[in-house]
Amino acid sequence: MTAAAYKPILVHGFQQRSNDQGWRVLVIVAVLLLIPTLGLMIWGSPKAARFMGGNLPLLVAVSYWGGLVVNLVLQNQPNAARLVPGHLARLRHVLVAGWLLSSLLVMMSLMIMGLPLVPAWLIAAWSVAALGLLMRWPLGWALLSVLPFVGIWLFRNGLWAEAAELMRSRPALCALISLLLPPLPLLQVLGEGGREHRSSYARAERWREYARQGAGAQGWDSSKLPAPLSWFGLLTNGPYRRQLRQLSQRSDAASVDARLMLGLGPATHWTAQVSGAVIFGAIFGLVCMCSIWIPVPFVEFMRAGSFGLTIGLMSALLGPLTGLGRTLVKTRNEQRLLVLLPGVPRGAALNRMLARRWLVQFGLTWLLGLVVAVAVMGFSGAPMELLGPFLLAYLLPVAMIWRDWARLPSNGQGSVLLVFGVIVSALLGFALYKWAGVPLWLYGSLQLALALGLGARRWRAQIAAPQALPVGRLA
Repeated sequence: MTAAAYKPILVHGFQQRSNDQGWRVLVIVAVLLLIPTLGLMIWGSPKAARFMGGNLPLLVAVSYWGGLVVNLVLQNQPNAARLVPGHLARLRHVLVAGWLLSSLLVMMSLMIMGLPLVPAWLIAAWSVAALGLLMRWPLGWALLSVLPFVGIWLFRNGLWAEAAELMRSRPALCALISLLLPPLPLLQVLGEGGREHRSSYARAERWREYARQGAGAQGWDSSKLPAPLSWFGLLTNGPYRRQLRQLSQRSDAASVDARLMLGLGPATHWTAQVSGAVIFGAIFGLVCMCSIWIPVPFVEFMRAGSFGLTIGLMSALLGPLTGLGRTLVKTRNEQRLLVLLPGVPRGAALNRMLARRWLVQFGLTWLLGLVVAVAVMGFSGAPMELLGPFLLAYLLPVAMIWRDWARLPSNGQGSVLLVFGVIVSALLGFALYKWAGVPLWLYGSLQLALALGLGARRWRAQIAAPQALPVGRLA
């Protein structure tokens, strides 16, 4: 088979269009990384510049590899794998080639950050392979919560020192092992069409359908989930349904805006944040229960997991914010009926009502996440150097809720840009603190001033804009 036969699959990772126009978003994010890198170089901080600049190839590698693995898994249909000659072999060839290419990009990124060649290759090869496995089995992400404790156990037993000594004494052997072994578990990502493959593919289809429902505005159908996970539907749908039953029995003017927000769907309603926080709290509680069997004191357990705890909580609370634009696009038909209901404001009055409701909803959840993070950090004694910039960076997406929704593009606002904007801003704040000596209070003041300035500008633009609902190109 010629190399041209593999090209359509290999380039798929570069042609993703499912994440808000793919490469266009990636280029914007790369520019956001490049600007602070050049600034740090001008300020005479080469270490910080290498740290920021090293994230450029890392971003490309992760984006490409993630899109490629998802594409290969979707193409690995059980009947095709069993009946089409050479189908499975072709997909596996592309998988291994994509792993090698992505590993080299990640290795280059780590070397730019200052890591030597052999350690950079070892970390890149195994981490890219692990990411591929997690793209195939997403529940494996939960295992990452125990990695800090495994690292502590390895360090206390001297295994880190032995591994470092082996890498210094036999670098060629370590590099060769990391070239040959990681592809072996990766081959299990693609099935051969047997009974186990058919059942796993059907199970993955159910999860994908459930994820598509979560990305939209309709209620989540948990009937397709496995029986042991049926409680998940109660947590995600329960608060919204109770609120819907209560407000559907009212007709007073005071409940007009509340009923309008309910009509926009559960994905934008404040109950989605409550559900996310409850689910996250339940998962964190299970992790804390499992910590009983980990030979680490609870305070150290909290210190090691405090960063992941706060990231998870903020993601649960502000997840509806990052998907707000796309969700509103999917409810345009419902909005055409909602704006005709008696008592619903028109024009600028409707814009002001939406702006106030979303300001309270997302502003208070950001504040709640900030308070919880400070409390956790204070209890465990964990440092705030990286977490502080991350929490402050989330102020900008909150200001993004004020926009001209009437002219929203049909494909929705680039939620990926919001997420990467938060990450880039947090990394910039950490780099300024760590290597340029900028105190966190000054960085926080700048972020607050920027958020207030952007928010005030967007507020005036939204009030002067045409009626927000229905959204999208003056629909």
